[in-house]
Amino acid sequence: MVDRGLLYREWKQNQVVILLSIVFLVLANPLSIVNTYLSYQGCLAHQDPQYCDFIVNYRVSNLIDINWVPGVILAVSFMGMERSKGTMDFILSLPYNRSQIFQTKFWLGGFVIVLSQLIGFLLAWLLILVYNPEHVYFFEHSSIGVIVISFMAFSLVMAAGALTGNAFAQLLTAFSAAILPYLIIALPVGNLEVAFGVNIWEMFPSPEAYVSLVSNLTYLVPISYVENGWLSDSKYLLLIPAVMSILFYLIGLISFKKHPSERNGHFFLWNRLDRPVQILVMAFGILGFGLFGYSAGQSMIGYILGMIIGAVVGFFVSYFAINKKMKH
Repeated sequence: MVDRGLLYREWKQNQVVILLSIVFLVLANPLSIVNTYLSYQGCLAHQDPQYCDFIVNYRVSNLIDINWVPGVILAVSFMGMERSKGTMDFILSLPYNRSQIFQTKFWLGGFVIVLSQLIGFLLAWLLILVYNPEHVYFFEHSSIGVIVISFMAFSLVMAAGALTGNAFAQLLTAFSAAILPYLIIALPVGNLEVAFGVNIWEMFPSPEAYVSLVSNLTYLVPISYVENGWLSDSKYLLLIPAVMSILFYLIGLISFKKHPSERNGHFFLWNRLDRPVQILVMAFGILGFGLFGYSAGQSMIGYILGMIIGAVVGFFVSYFAINKKMKH
């Protein structure tokens, strides 16, 4: 499954990125506690103590909210940069099967992401015992949740790297997949409202039912977990990004095993994806620019002009991004 020789090779190739990721992920959580404590001490130094509270609240944005970023960087280093530099061809020529190569890359990154954050969680827990704040809110839930979400982000970008032939394509595909449920649902619904002059929420028994449906659908959009609004909802909500991580892992593994490697530099390694994705990009461009044109002037003329502009932009973006091979 994971080969020692490949592990050593990945370590030597990406040593700086791995070490920086470990340092950041280990320190992010305890530094958040230290920053809160220093803010409290600063308050005591300049104000009456009765106006100063030492409260650790992970519902407020802090450093661990961006713990998903190292996962993205690791995935791009392991896949996209290897293809962009042409070194992936060398790895594939080694006496290892494709499954071993992907599994080694994936689980090395997963190990760095999970273990580093667990160490950071332990250090933060010890600091909480030492500093003894008045109240601590969402510490365990946030810390564990961020581990799940950062692993999901890593899995998503790794899957995108298994489908694409360069780093730019990997990032763009990962971002598109992260907002795909929104593109599939919200854009068509918004255009139906404009085209037929209706409000979808009026079809629901109550405004609360509509709001509840929208909020629940939001958590099917991977990028929605970047913001920490999920903290105040059910703790079982984290099962969704956990399942997404498994799905992205399987997509990445199957794609890496089955797709060709000789199209390095192209957007997609599997050329059968070029045309369907180009059509989707044009469709999303038409729908998106149409809504933008309508919102700008609140008129059907702006809506139609926006759709025309979206079609042109979508065509050129998809043509030059997908059909043109990037040089190594």
